[in-house]
Amino acid sequence: MLLKLAWLNIWRNKRRTIITATSVFFAVLLAITFRSLTDGIYDNMIHNVVSYSTGYLQIQQTGYWDEQSIDNTFEEDENLYQELLKNPNVENIIPRLQSFALASYTDKTKGVLVLGIDPDKEKGVNNLHEKITEGEFIEAPNENAVVLGEGLASKLKLGVNDTLVLLGQGYHASSAAAKYRVKGLVKLGAIDLNNSVVYIPLKQAQYMYGAEDRLSSVSIMPNKTTDLQGLKRSIQETIDPEKYEVMTWKEMLSELDQFIEADKTGHFIIIAVLYIIISFGLFGTLLMMLFERKHELGILIAIGMKKHLLAIILLLESVMISLIGCFAGIIGGILVVKWFTIYPIRLTGEIEQVYEDYGIESILYFSSEEKIFIVQTLIVLVLSILLAFYPGYKVMRLKPVEAINS
Repeated sequence: MLLKLAWLNIWRNKRRTIITATSVFFAVLLAITFRSLTDGIYDNMIHNVVSYSTGYLQIQQTGYWDEQSIDNTFEEDENLYQELLKNPNVENIIPRLQSFALASYTDKTKGVLVLGIDPDKEKGVNNLHEKITEGEFIEAPNENAVVLGEGLASKLKLGVNDTLVLLGQGYHASSAAAKYRVKGLVKLGAIDLNNSVVYIPLKQAQYMYGAEDRLSSVSIMPNKTTDLQGLKRSIQETIDPEKYEVMTWKEMLSELDQFIEADKTGHFIIIAVLYIIISFGLFGTLLMMLFERKHELGILIAIGMKKHLLAIILLLESVMISLIGCFAGIIGGILVVKWFTIYPIRLTGEIEQVYEDYGIESILYFSSEEKIFIVQTLIVLVLSILLAFYPGYKVMRLKPVEAINS
């Protein structure tokens, strides 16, 4: 009966109900949008770095990370590939040979990161071929050509079809020198990588460094990135721990992880202020409802309505209106996030330069992870319910005569 009374009451004054539900709607929409934006920026930043370099997890020879030398590489092992792909949480694996070299063109020389890659696997994982801004992507694992980061090409002042000379140290102190045709230029979201990377076919890299059939690492791309430690443990159980070690991107790129954690602290403060503003907005709306109905509440108490039953009805009304607002807010949040997921915001002008100075891609992506919608909606709903106790408290202290004459 109380539920029915509360439902009928909220629609007796549709205008008041719509105003209150709208305030909840905008609170949910604002919370979802802000959280989706911040998480989307972090996820994109991580993806831009790890997908083009280490992967979310990386398998390497034990001790390689402490001394990243071409001498600490390991032989390709098809059995290792098969064991990794048997894991249901592993989506793709990417074999790579990584080393360093001096890159030269005419009178320009620069130290570069050389990544020997399998072109087909890179296409399937990070769509590297779609990042080509000039020329073409590498097609075969033994093609005598390279792809350069756009920033590196600018520093060396070379373009497509120019010849790049690489000079470094090969396997077991052998000399490593070769020249390659620049087949394409690629623009990466990780600015530091964009200014230093040379992608070379895996077979060509192995030949140049005298490391035939050897790899520095196997990068792993999981189906979900939420439980990397759990995936790491499951992989460690299937490989030889004396020969291989597994590391997550947080262990390999600790500076990036620390930067994100520090930046998240600032965003938590901002979203806390946002919730305070939301709370005051909801509280003001509830006060408006209470004062509009003060005369009505006084008459109900005067004719015998129990105060505690009236307080329960007011609480139920607030909860129902909050649920309506939250449901509408979820739908609105899904539509907004979906739109900006398809059409991300591209920054221009001075703001773009500021982002690039920090090594961050100047595009604002939104995250569509389910927990964002659930958590933010629940927080706003809980705030609404807690604030709804105030009208009940005021009813318990209400004096019928004063209320009727108000």
